[in-house]
Amino acid sequence: MAQETPNRPLHSSPWRHLAAPLGAAAIFGGGLVAVPMVPAPMTLQTLALLLTGALFGARAAALSGMLFLGAVLAGAPILSGGASAPGASFLDLRTGGFVLAFVLGGALAGLANGRFRHDVMVFLGAHLAILLVGFAWLFLRADLPLGDGAVSLTRLLPGALAKSAAAALIVRPLLAHRRQP
Repeated sequence: MAQETPNRPLHSSPWRHLAAPLGAAAIFGGGLVAVPMVPAPMTLQTLALLLTGALFGARAAALSGMLFLGAVLAGAPILSGGASAPGASFLDLRTGGFVLAFVLGGALAGLANGRFRHDVMVFLGAHLAILLVGFAWLFLRADLPLGDGAVSLTRLLPGALAKSAAAALIVRPLLAHRRQP
């Protein structure tokens, strides 16, 4: 017998069919809010991804990340600051690993269940996965010394924690029906 997917607040039709494109659009929208940092700007893209995962599930959020990546590869100017990296130029993009990791981060965000502490940890884990893949890519693409990368990574952690807590606060009432006693 096949196991059922847990219900999400917006998991019924027609939302189910719109989840991935809406999530990809939200990721784009999150990139419009960017705080310049080195080596990558801090955006609200991951917040959008976390909310997509929590509200629509892991599959929809991972697909949102894939749709966003596909649009980037097709040349859409949807990266932070309106940048584009079509086709093979994506391989030269220093921050490409962060975009690739949206697929993994979205899937992890789908583990949210409406309990604040649990969700903060889930979302922080999704952020860490994105950051680790992003920095691994960065080390391969740029001549970034390990010490500089570690300092840059630690600068992004407070924002990741804040976005994780914000996402958990947002989804808590929406996922309340899934809480277990």
